[in-house]
Amino acid sequence: MLFFGLGEVSLMVQLNQVTQNYFGQPRVLDQVSLELKKGDFLYVLGGSGAGKSTLLRLLATEESVSSGSVSLFGYNMNTVSPQTLRAIRRVLGYVPQNLRLIPDLSVFDNVALSLTLSGQRVLSSEARMRVGEALERLGLGQLSDKTASGLSGGEAQRVSVARALVRQPELLVADEPTGAQDPEHTWAMMDALVRANLSGTTVVVATHDREIVRRIRKRCAILRGGRLQIEQQGAALCT
Repeated sequence: MLFFGLGEVSLMVQLNQVTQNYFGQPRVLDQVSLELKKGDFLYVLGGSGAGKSTLLRLLATEESVSSGSVSLFGYNMNTVSPQTLRAIRRVLGYVPQNLRLIPDLSVFDNVALSLTLSGQRVLSSEARMRVGEALERLGLGQLSDKTASGLSGGEAQRVSVARALVRQPELLVADEPTGAQDPEHTWAMMDALVRANLSGTTVVVATHDREIVRRIRKRCAILRGGRLQIEQQGAALCT
């Protein structure tokens, strides 16, 4: 992988003894360590309030750690320059639980915005084709011209996933991306995430759906009491 012209990066994600707490609350994350290489796929499981969303926000560069360190593509997020941070964000795909669609833009334009924000000021015909393909793959082709304000919760969630995928990110972080989906759309969405992973994208998915984990076997971790337990080879931690 060429990243900022610096050649191959050995670790895409490295968390070292990360602790995250908020004023007046117990620790959300407690000395969490994690390493992910290019092409890894990790499920993060845990009950409500376990810290899954906090962990993913750290990976998406939306929060700074209370203590410890988060490194992405070899850069320590505690000391990274603003210019490098902007470059890192251009190769990140993030699906938050609060989907952040722009309500008065069409579905197509919400997805295309991901490309313009990542540096493509004018969309090429190839880029527009990529947007269309992403929408079709997630069952949204017929909604391309519909404004986001008129979407159902499940449709909006799929638009958010399409927006993250269309930029072909190096790292994709998805927080409960199937939470509002029926079974058909759940598996279509997981197929899209697996395809991205097979193309080299490192994928982290927070989920409570163990059926997904059972049917699409990938590496898995569980958050309990702020601690991250990572499934070892041959163990069935998450199923």
